[in-house]
Amino acid sequence: MLALVLALAACGGAGAGETPLSGSSPAPAPVAEPEPPTPEPPTTDAPTADEPAEDAPVSDAPVSDAPAPGRPVATWSRQGGYLAPGLRAVRPPALVVYADGRAIAEAAHELRLPPAEVEALVKALRQDLSGQPATVSPRPGTPTVYDAPATVLGVDTGNGLREVYVPHLDQTPEGYDAALTSARDRLSHLADRVAAGGRPYAVARVRLSADRVGGYDTAKPWPRGLPVPPHESSENTRDYAGAKARAIARLLPAPGSRRVYRTSSGEELALAWRYLLPHE
Repeated sequence: MLALVLALAACGGAGAGETPLSGSSPAPAPVAEPEPPTPEPPTTDAPTADEPAEDAPVSDAPVSDAPAPGRPVATWSRQGGYLAPGLRAVRPPALVVYADGRAIAEAAHELRLPPAEVEALVKALRQDLSGQPATVSPRPGTPTVYDAPATVLGVDTGNGLREVYVPHLDQTPEGYDAALTSARDRLSHLADRVAAGGRPYAVARVRLSADRVGGYDTAKPWPRGLPVPPHESSENTRDYAGAKARAIARLLPAPGSRRVYRTSSGEELALAWRYLLPHE
């Protein structure tokens, strides 16, 4: 009986998990199906209307994508007056001073002021504008100057920016409180200092004005790579950022000028632009 048991054990087949007998072929391993190749996006050598052309002239002005932090604490600007529509739409403030000390004149030059100077400026302007109404009327007998811009003076009160609107202050200063001319002169002198000693202000954010005109024999061909702004009405203004803003800054004359271009469809547009300020 014992011999029979031993014989059966010696002749038993390999069980699950045991090494197969010599001479047997192992089962082939499964082969993974190859993944289809990812198609590459099509390329084109032609620039679109939203992209600047590669052969466009390059500006040497420094460009910063991110606006500086801070809020306006002192402002001086002009509104209205006789000015071409396109230029009026992109007229920058004469001066903006921010809480972090950054002072920007005409959206063209910037200078960093020390904290003590900013504090003293705000304190003086608060005194100058204290008690003034939102719109100041000139003294009786002051002549009215038509087509003259109004002066707008602003100062941070701690609860936001307070602005005072003064019609034709530059032309008739004698018709107003001396504190108003003092505030204007204070900001004007600082703006002159920023323009003379500051560095060029340039960012990748611009405002473009496009006025639909006609009959300009001197209209220039539309610059290759310049975005075409909306121009459904006679006056149109639009803000751009990034690549489009850089194209505008490269391909158009310097801010403060206005030039007529002809689109590929034959429309004539008078263009003017400027850099946007950090708070705009």
